[in-house]
Amino acid sequence: MNSNPEEIKKKLKEAEEKIENALWDAVKDKNLEKELQAYKEVKNFLLPLSNLDDNLIKERNRILAYCLMRIDNTLVGLGDTDNSVELSKESFEFAEKSENIIQIARSSLAYGTRLLNAGQLPAAEKQFSLVIQLGNDHPDDEDIQQTVGWSLIVRGHILLGKSLYEQAIVVLEEAEGICSKIDNFAGIAQANAVLAQAYGSIGDKKRAEECKEKSEKFQEKAKEMRK
Repeated sequence: MNSNPEEIKKKLKEAEEKIENALWDAVKDKNLEKELQAYKEVKNFLLPLSNLDDNLIKERNRILAYCLMRIDNTLVGLGDTDNSVELSKESFEFAEKSENIIQIARSSLAYGTRLLNAGQLPAAEKQFSLVIQLGNDHPDDEDIQQTVGWSLIVRGHILLGKSLYEQAIVVLEEAEGICSKIDNFAGIAQANAVLAQAYGSIGDKKRAEECKEKSEKFQEKAKEMRK
């Protein structure tokens, strides 16, 4: 596709805005089919783009990685998990091509989660480790730190599933600390929800109840932010 670079840049921006609008519309109306259709339209626009300069190619790849991640998430929400590993892998590959560290971190977390759900723990852990490394390399980037926090929450789930309760608590408290620093209320809520399970498993009913109450409190805060 041959076109004016400024025109392509404008269309790429519009494509990303369409993804964002579809995401927030779905939060309100819960229409996943409509959400999925919007993402597919963006994907169909992005995939054929060619003959772009390096910067536009990277930008196209970043938005495409984001779009594929949203397609996968919506399909899973609709109960279709058949291609979730492949889709999330494709998203991660486009993120790497984009060289955008924030999208690499987000796609890596999504890919790792799908691998984990498919029972591919070593491969999943490789993706989570990449996110942690990006967090270490970019300690002041809130978007990456948020992704690190959620990666640690997933790790906490894994440790909990292995009955490694004390280790899970350490990891989840670290996740909560990261999410608290950046006011990521949804992350704080999720970390405490899993902490409640971990403390309950070791018989600490008081801490379990405290974490449960904190989780509920921050779930409400997160909902308020979405309005």
